[in-house]
This record gives sequence, C-alpha cells and structure tokens, in this order.
Amino acid sequence: MSEEKELGTVAMHEAGHVVVSHYFSRKVFGAKIGEHQSRSDRSVVRFDVTPGVRTLHLHPGKLGELWPLAVRETLVTTKIRFAGPISQAIYLKKPFKQVHGGQDYRDAIIELLLLEKLRISLPDADQLETSYKNENVLDKVAEDIINLLVDQEYIHYVGLVARGLIEKQELNAEQISAILSDMPLHDWAAN
Repeated sequence: MSEEKELGTVAMHEAGHVVVSHYFSRKVFGAKIGEHQSRSDRSVVRFDVTPGVRTLHLHPGKLGELWPLAVRETLVTTKIRFAGPISQAIYLKKPFKQVHGGQDYRDAIIELLLLEKLRISLPDADQLETSYKNENVLDKVAEDIINLLVDQEYIHYVGLVARGLIEKQELNAEQISAILSDMPLHDWAAN
C-alpha cells in the first residue's frame, strides 16, 4: 500500500470514530493520526466513554431508569469503536470483516463484558435487561454503523474530518465541532 493510501486509510478510520461519536452526541475531545510506534504516539480519537454507567452503584433505587440508559450508552460506545474499522473498510472498498479492527474490536467487547460484570454486581441482577448479550449483538452494531456511514451525507462528513486530519495531523474539540456543525445528529426521541 502506498504511503498516501495508508495515511488516507488511517485518517478515514479515525474520522469514522469522530463522526459516529458526534452523531450520538458524545463529546469528542480530539483526534490525531500518527505513527504506530508506541501507544502514546498512535492514531487515536478521544471521546467521552459511556457516560453515567459507572455511577449506577450510587443510585440503586433508580436502576429501573438508569439500567436501560447504561445498556443504550454501552451499545453506543460499541458502535463508536466499530465505526473506525467500518469507515476504513468503506474507504478500502472491502467487507468490514476483512479489515483488521485490532484494539477497537477488543475494546468493544471489553465494554460489553464490563457492563455484564456491572449487572451481576447490582441488586436483582436477574431482573435487569440483557439484550447486549444476544449472540448477534456485534453483527447488529456493525449493520447499524454500515447503514449510517454508507449514507452520502455521513460519509461526506467522514471525508471532511479525514481531510482535516491529513492536513493538520491533529484536530481539537473546537475544530471537530466546526467541521461537523451542520451534521444531523441521532434523534433519541425517535427511539
């Protein structure tokens, strides 16, 4: 793969994370593309990870309203993690299962496992919803992101973020917000 194509691939991968984070109204603190020599220098997107999940123990009386939110937000985090490899696959014109997702796939699975670990630590754990444990949950997550990113409007925004990353190597929260200011967001009321 040429150096230019490789840079484009990395930029599209990170831009996928950025766009899907923003789409689900998650705060994106910044994005960077760089060398993969060490963990601190690697390409990365910093976003708000699963807000509110870790506070469930503080409000056991509110599990009825907080647990569904925890499940929803964990699945959103999983979608954000999958968005990088899926965006990369679209750019490379390959099926996403043929793209090495690396740490993103592992992190997505870890999010689901942490949610399950949290569930079993809560009172009346057997009464709490467990749709995230469905054997097809990762396929459904991938399908949702593919459907979003093949939409011309959203892949356009992925391209804008990728071009910004190629040009500047790093984008901060304000730059990302400016690029995505007109992008339609997920309608939580419709769900």
